[in-house]
Amino acid sequence: MLFLDLRWVVFLLLLAAVVIVLLTIRLARWRRGERQVLPLPPEGVHTVLERASFGWLVLDGPRSYCYANPYARRLLALTSPAGSLPEATWVSLMEEDRRAARGEAGAMGHYRSVSLSEEQVVRWWVTPWKEMDVVVSMEATAQRRAEQAASYLLSALSHELRTPIGTILTHLEILLLPDISEEIRRQSLHLLQTEIRRMARLVNQMLELGRLETDAETERRPVDLLALVEQAIAQSAPQAEGGEIALSLQAETPLPLVVGQEDRLLQVFINLLDNGIKYSRPGDRVVVSLGRVEEGIECVVRDTGPGISVEHLPHVTRRFYRAAPRKIEGSGLGLALVEEILRRHQSRLELQSRADGGETGTRARFVLPILPE
Repeated sequence: MLFLDLRWVVFLLLLAAVVIVLLTIRLARWRRGERQVLPLPPEGVHTVLERASFGWLVLDGPRSYCYANPYARRLLALTSPAGSLPEATWVSLMEEDRRAARGEAGAMGHYRSVSLSEEQVVRWWVTPWKEMDVVVSMEATAQRRAEQAASYLLSALSHELRTPIGTILTHLEILLLPDISEEIRRQSLHLLQTEIRRMARLVNQMLELGRLETDAETERRPVDLLALVEQAIAQSAPQAEGGEIALSLQAETPLPLVVGQEDRLLQVFINLLDNGIKYSRPGDRVVVSLGRVEEGIECVVRDTGPGISVEHLPHVTRRFYRAAPRKIEGSGLGLALVEEILRRHQSRLELQSRADGGETGTRARFVLPILPE
């Protein structure tokens, strides 16, 4: 999957300008009979490279460099603008690329994507420049995560769709039989409808999760959390009434604004309310509570349903994990979406549940940061 980063486009344009400047200077000096080495980097270009949003590293010997701009020093953990390269695995890879770039016909350079650590990925391009070598580098951790998330999305989706597709094909064959009873025909149509709804829900939620994981940034704005929760409750009220579940809101007022994506936070409350209503029994209650705490606004969604057993509770936020029986519709992605959205909002989902004893139920809690004054 190809990801186009605008910074690479800017870099290529700047690189072309640098090359033109250097060739022009060198040609002028050649015409004057001068053979001295150019200063590195030229004075006008130096200011641009110091401010560049990509790394510029000039290697002048084995494991040594004569210039590294601030981005390169920060990215590669270099301590000075010039000096020796550290003892690290990536340095050996860079030396290999230097040799490979010099051995290529036309000296077009050598490209590599390398993991500096488990959390950091860097992409660089090495090309010869006279007796030295230039390394252009850029942080690629976000792109790598997006690629991995997209790959996992396709793999998981294809795996999870096999069962409903198999069920649909089986019942379509049953419906084509000439002598089936009306009762069997009705059951097959009902199962077809159920599995198609399940597939649609699964695909939509997987796409939502994939979109979340591949988005590099989360745009945040001031959000009126009380109004947002009232909207979520209004949308969930018909479902609660149909299941004879009491739905209510408890909130301290006034509440300060929080910082976040309104649509995503609405999705969090709707998913939590859906879980609370769906798994509760007639006569149970689902309550949303909002209150001010030191870290921000504490949000709690609790129910008096049957609860989640101890062996299932640590796994319910995993994708496709379902502790409930299959007769209750669900994709196993609702809490995974909630957890990812909250992570994007610098928050964390905390779940507590009790499935035995006199008072059962589940409590979901998280804290959202408030808008700075």
